[in-house]
Amino acid sequence: MTGRRFPVHPLPLLGGALLAGLTAAQFLHTVRDRNRWPICSNNMFNRPLPRHVEQLRVRLKDGDRWTQPRSVYGLMPLEFFRVVDICVAVLIDNEDRDVRDRFCRRVVERLNAHPWKAFDEVSASERPEDPRGFTGLELLSVSVDLQDYCRATDSPLYDVDVLHRWETS
Repeated sequence: MTGRRFPVHPLPLLGGALLAGLTAAQFLHTVRDRNRWPICSNNMFNRPLPRHVEQLRVRLKDGDRWTQPRSVYGLMPLEFFRVVDICVAVLIDNEDRDVRDRFCRRVVERLNAHPWKAFDEVSASERPEDPRGFTGLELLSVSVDLQDYCRATDSPLYDVDVLHRWETS
């Protein structure tokens, strides 16, 4: 009895070759640190940064005492990246001081009256230690040296500059 040969279909071979080619392309893009989506998305949020980076920080007046500079993420119950954009739009790009002050007042009132917990990409609200609550807000521009910066302590910060300051009257 002679062996029967089944016909070989080219479609599975073509699919395997395509998969192997895309895997090789993705590997080469990753090794070369290139981002050519949709071929390779591993480095989608990766970019080279200069040694010194400017960032926003906030100081809150807790009763009569100003806090150390801290992230702006805990000012609003929104995703952290939206908080930064809103602070820039309202407190930096906007030239109307009355709008800036009303914004700061509302942020402080919300922090004092309705704090929130962290969830997903939303940071927990800042919480005052003084029973009177927060009474002021400063938006700061700082410089971070990526060679000596520690995320755990958020330090050291350089070139601290007050961009806007609001206090209760």
